[in-house]
Amino acid sequence: METFDRKIEILRDAIEINNERIAGYQKAQDIVQSENLENLYALFGDYKRQSEQFKSELAPFITKFEETVDDGTMVSGKLFRAWMDLKSLVAPSTSESVLASCEKGEDEFKSAYKNLINESLSDFPEIVDLLQTQLSMQLGAHDHIKELRDNS
Repeated sequence: METFDRKIEILRDAIEINNERIAGYQKAQDIVQSENLENLYALFGDYKRQSEQFKSELAPFITKFEETVDDGTMVSGKLFRAWMDLKSLVAPSTSESVLASCEKGEDEFKSAYKNLINESLSDFPEIVDLLQTQLSMQLGAHDHIKELRDNS
């Protein structure tokens, strides 16, 4: 695959991963809103906005090549949202179960981003720097979600 095409593919993958995270946190907000868990609703909104920020940081790399930024998601994220749907049907939507689902989503994000970074290391250092910065911020969100789950 041509280097240019690979670069675009990596950027699109990073954007799709963030689209998945946005959709996952929207689903989590829907669940906690119905359970009157306002503190989690606000937190999940913060993490949704974090991924929207990540997308806006990635977008200039795409538009520089006259490509459009996609709002699509990947199959793995659809499975994550389906798992959250199933979890809410099987068990009451406690804060612990929703936080556990969000932690699982954050684990998927972390793994996917690490793969993109590894694929980009030798050819695209400007992308690697951005992805590593975003991953570092996401790890803070992951650890916070995990801490809340452990304490619920």
